[in-house]
Amino acid sequence: MTAKITLDLKGVVSPMDLLKCSACLTVMDTGDILEAVLADADVVKQLTMIILKSNDEILYQRQTQNGICIGIRKGPRRYDDM
Repeated sequence: MTAKITLDLKGVVSPMDLLKCSACLTVMDTGDILEAVLADADVVKQLTMIILKSNDEILYQRQTQNGICIGIRKGPRRYDDM
């Protein structure tokens, strides 16, 4: 069963927010979804670059009232098989 975990990283200074996100993904099961909520657009860019180089997949990125939400599925990427 796929789990969805929300990680609120607003107010966490960089690079601690990136490290916390990475640590959370490390312990997750394949197929689980992490929703990271961030406040800083620069951190979002950095996290996006890290995820694109990993085996995980970005499902969505959207602006909300609470911050910028990024949905990440623990790898492997589904589109790598195409």
